Amino acid sequence: MQKKNNLITYVYLETSNVCNLDCVYCNRRNVVKTPTYMSLKQWDIVLEKLSIYPISEAKLMGLGEPFFHPDFHNICKNFKGIFPNAFTITATNCQYQLNDNFIKTLPYIDILYLSIDGYEENYERFRPKASWDKLIKFLDDLTKLDRGKTRITINYVVNNMNYKDIEKIHKMVLSKYNYIEEVRLNIAQWWSEDEECNMDSISKELINTLIKYKKNVKGKSPWTFSECFWPIRGFYMDVYGNVKICCLNTSTEPIGNIFESNIEEIRLSSKLLQVRKECNNDTPGLHCRKCDYKRLSPILAPIFTLNTAEI
Repeated sequence: MQKKNNLITYVYLETSNVCNLDCVYCNRRNVVKTPTYMSLKQWDIVLEKLSIYPISEAKLMGLGEPFFHPDFHNICKNFKGIFPNAFTITATNCQYQLNDNFIKTLPYIDILYLSIDGYEENYERFRPKASWDKLIKFLDDLTKLDRGKTRITINYVVNNMNYKDIEKIHKMVLSKYNYIEEVRLNIAQWWSEDEECNMDSISKELINTLIKYKKNVKGKSPWTFSECFWPIRGFYMDVYGNVKICCLNTSTEPIGNIFESNIEEIRLSSKLLQVRKECNNDTPGLHCRKCDYKRLSPILAPIFTLNTAEI
């Protein structure tokens, strides 16, 4: 029996890994072998197995475009039916025509992330196969839509080539899209076990820009492995039902499959117990040693504590 403080409270659940883009900072090209959707019958099994846990927050997304699941509105509706008080988050690449599936989904989503990583040319550079014109049409159409209580934000992956576009995106939001409440800024990361982003290449100019927008910068500093909630109360599942330890290492081998084992058996896997021990002792092993969330912590420190004049 799990201790009360070890119960799952945060889930990250992928129901589709189908996507129409090939974004530079997404490792799906290395991880996704067979693009597919999870059936509603399978989803009901997932929800039944998770229903015993006090889940308070859920990301219904993964290494694909969530809204490409033809029944995504029912995916979200059924989740809220089991967990009516859970805070739900999903994301979209905005590279399609708004449709009934999107409209019917919004009532069950608390925050929707719009994935936008640059302005005009840079947007298309870091989101190959994307079109800036198609993005603008999506944002214009969203203006006309009854969004209910769903909060809308931009999720912006920052790198050395697109940080100058942050101000342009802010101005665009203020002038045309006041329904967007925030431009969330995330320094680029790479979510694989055996690879990592080159944090040493982050420029002084990028840091200075993020200091200006520090209230929008995401991440934590200081932060260390013993603070990580994933091995204790997190649950990450891909579209095949494979359970992995966290969303920041999507290339690792799964610790079980939700369609083949019960969740408590999976959470007693030797790999998870080992990672839990390593994190608790701040001695990361193979699974965590290249964690970009940890590697970002010292980089974020001056952003959160200094003014540009001090850099």
